[in-house]
Amino acid sequence: MNATLVGKVAAEDALEPLFRWMRTAADSDGPLGVAPGLRATGDGWSTAAELATAPHERLGVLIAEAGRRWEAPPHVAAALWWKHFSYWTVLPVAMGWALNRRLPVLTAETTMLRTPAAEPRMQIAISELRVATGDVDELGTIIGATLLRDLHAPLIDALHALTMTGRRGLWGSVAEALADPLFSFAGDILDDPGAAARTLLESIGEPVADLVDLPALRRRTCCLWVTLPGGDACPTCCVTERRNTGAGA
Repeated sequence: MNATLVGKVAAEDALEPLFRWMRTAADSDGPLGVAPGLRATGDGWSTAAELATAPHERLGVLIAEAGRRWEAPPHVAAALWWKHFSYWTVLPVAMGWALNRRLPVLTAETTMLRTPAAEPRMQIAISELRVATGDVDELGTIIGATLLRDLHAPLIDALHALTMTGRRGLWGSVAEALADPLFSFAGDILDDPGAAARTLLESIGEPVADLVDLPALRRRTCCLWVTLPGGDACPTCCVTERRNTGAGA
């Protein structure tokens, strides 16, 4: 695995194109759910490993807060909380991949989370900068081993244990999070965002490779937002076409 632990200055130099993009995106689109420079400053941070450790008390509190925010039952609250968490943890990885194939390495022990009162009410940081480089296949292996299996999989298991939310739907949010930034933010640097998203997902493989349809980004699973009272279907929703044809959801 060509993921190297380097000194702080070297890591920040390697990731400066990503950090520069993050600063520009925050200035133009509003606050991101990713801390500036991925640095955890201030109080209130928990590691992802702590959230995934039984009996999952802290994670349960976060899901209960999400339930109150969206007036959602526990399994829907868990799915919506996860959609946000997976998006913000994936964003710097997907954009690093698109920009220059220099990725921050996120693991359960180094990924930090806090929940500020201001939107987007979630902020991700990492406690130790590590940089992954390599070709497409090498980076797919690294992302699968670190971001998906080390960071995401234990939390998906914890959410399922707490609320019985379906694992496949939760992985669908990860797949969407990997693809969406290539359309939403990297369209000016990629010749074909749809083809790039397919390449990224296929390089990672299971469990995300077959959970979105491309090149028109559409999920094959539902994030459950549409189940909320008055909730509109997301642009990538898998139930939209069936609703429009009268076949039901």
